[in-house]
Amino acid sequence: MFGKKSKLERIKADAKADFLKCCTLDPEDRLHRMFSARIAQRARLNLDKIFVQGAKTEEKRQTDLAEALKAGKELPPRIKHEGYNQLQGVSGAVVSWVPEELADKMFNLGADYQIQQVSAHEALEQADKIAACLVEELQTSQDIQLLGLLRSGDSEDGDE
Repeated sequence: MFGKKSKLERIKADAKADFLKCCTLDPEDRLHRMFSARIAQRARLNLDKIFVQGAKTEEKRQTDLAEALKAGKELPPRIKHEGYNQLQGVSGAVVSWVPEELADKMFNLGADYQIQQVSAHEALEQADKIAACLVEELQTSQDIQLLGLLRSGDSEDGDE
């Protein structure tokens, strides 16, 4: 049991280090561009997953809010997302990290979408702004489009 936790912490630290490493790489170097593209793809999948997690968590929170109101108890706040998620790929499971600020924005966007505080169009606009921040942070030229699940009329990405 001891080794498992430290292994998870190492994996998380590696995921964060990989993301942060992209900021220092030479965009002219082909291998650096490939590495940044891989991290950007992971970040895109991670942010999409965070959106869904925000929606599901908010659904449960709404039930808890109703129960708290009936019982006269303190209302449960929204949680903050730490930015880590395990992703399943062709080569196995991998942990991805995005900065907490972006993770929280995406998590709250999913929650707001769940309770219809934002429309699908507004969610896509905000997701595009988050994607632009991600592209800038990773210093990549790769096009990142979040929330493909909400985009209607678009064909599947050929990148996957």
